[in-house]
Amino acid sequence: MKIKIKENEFVSDETIEKINAKYVIMLGGRNNGKSFASKEYIIKRGLKGEEFAYIRRFKEDCKQYMVQEYFADFLSDEKGVNHLKELSGGKYNAITTWNAGIYFATLEEETGKLIRGPRFGCMFGLSWDTHYKSLAYPRITTAVYEEFITDSQYLPNEAKRFMNLISTIFRSRDGKVLLVGNTLSRINPFNKYFGLRNIPRMKPNQIDYYSFKYKTQDNKEEITRVAVYMTHSRKSNSGLFIGAAAKTITETAWESEEVDQLTVDKKSCNSLYKVVMQYDDNKFLLDFLELPDGNVTWYVEPKTTDIKPGTRVVSNQLRLDEYSTKNFRGLSEKEQLLFRYLQDDRIVYADGLCAVEFKQCFSMLRRAGL
Repeated sequence: MKIKIKENEFVSDETIEKINAKYVIMLGGRNNGKSFASKEYIIKRGLKGEEFAYIRRFKEDCKQYMVQEYFADFLSDEKGVNHLKELSGGKYNAITTWNAGIYFATLEEETGKLIRGPRFGCMFGLSWDTHYKSLAYPRITTAVYEEFITDSQYLPNEAKRFMNLISTIFRSRDGKVLLVGNTLSRINPFNKYFGLRNIPRMKPNQIDYYSFKYKTQDNKEEITRVAVYMTHSRKSNSGLFIGAAAKTITETAWESEEVDQLTVDKKSCNSLYKVVMQYDDNKFLLDFLELPDGNVTWYVEPKTTDIKPGTRVVSNQLRLDEYSTKNFRGLSEKEQLLFRYLQDDRIVYADGLCAVEFKQCFSMLRRAGL
């Protein structure tokens, strides 16, 4: 499904409203209004008496000043417009937090006094998921997981823990769940959990739907829909964004980096050893090359074909053959020596995107102690 958005327009909360899915995953660059649209979506409902769940990965991300900074652009945008004041007809002009709650508020200009109004949100740190299990949140109708994609560390079993938290919040009620993320990395636990296989091929302004069947208490078959919304790019008026990160910041492009690449044709090199590294559905071919000048290095590129029997594989998946392991400790002294080159980062890559994704997978394998 394609949607029509004029060049340089922001993402709209009306688009979120129109997406017919219980889970809406919004991806894209950092300046096209994904988060702003999410705030407008939840605030409009908050003014009607509904509440939302504000979810971050770590409890430390739910500190008072961080939550207030999250809403800062809604209270005063680049033109100084207070959108909350406009939407509430002047009733509220500020947002404050207290006791893990998020509240509408009125800041009196003359006295500087902040008068707290009704609660419209609750804060949740996913790392504290077990602490919420016995609590009830009957007024929450929307959940927002901000910055759900990271280029560093995910929680153990993060997607499953997220779903358990959603179950705690909504119980048997219906609602809408927004996951908002920048295009930092295509490798994350949510892609695998939801089976989002088409994300690498999505174009700006495209919405893909994935359907999951389930049975109700009265044994009726229903469908839960997950929508992935690849938001559009917006041109930036700033000249501050340069280098490999610029496209990720200003465009809908997956994060890349400037890396060492082969300075000679690969065909002129002698392949000494090959290994396939697999993390979930992500595969890389690692080729240990002798260069024409006698130096050696690992060359890493994406592997898009099936793994053939007898291939040396390092994977977090269970593979029942003698050439597969879950670690880089080496099956022989020779292999241990070669793997030391990997640990010392003596690697060249097919391109910058491959480098970002390989490093993330390699790090997660090692962090898991595999």
